[in-house]
Amino acid sequence: MKRSYVLSVLFFSLLITNCGTSKSAVKVDPYIGAWSLLIEGTPQGNVSAIMMITKNNEGVYSGRVNSDVGEFDLYDVKIMDNKLSAGFMVQGAEFDIIGNFDDVLFKGYVSGMGEDYPANGNRVPE
Repeated sequence: MKRSYVLSVLFFSLLITNCGTSKSAVKVDPYIGAWSLLIEGTPQGNVSAIMMITKNNEGVYSGRVNSDVGEFDLYDVKIMDNKLSAGFMVQGAEFDIIGNFDDVLFKGYVSGMGEDYPANGNRVPE
């Protein structure tokens, strides 16, 4: 009886340690994905846009904006301490997008041609 008890304890100990998860959780980057934005007061009126943010294996961010007025690649994408800064070109004119991420919200502005336009939105659920 004592021997079968010891064997049972040993068996279950091995089972628990071998079946338990030993992988550490991979932290998901909260900025990667689609963000729905509304850019207000532009010469074209309010512009709806989807900003896609990606990150390569070296940890470098990139992105693309698909809007009512066209699709534009983001360049010099920097995200640090919940702050985004990036540039993009529209019909030969240079624009910047700058803002802050707060969980699933984005608050910022698009600036170009001497003007600033509020650009606010939220993360698009996957």
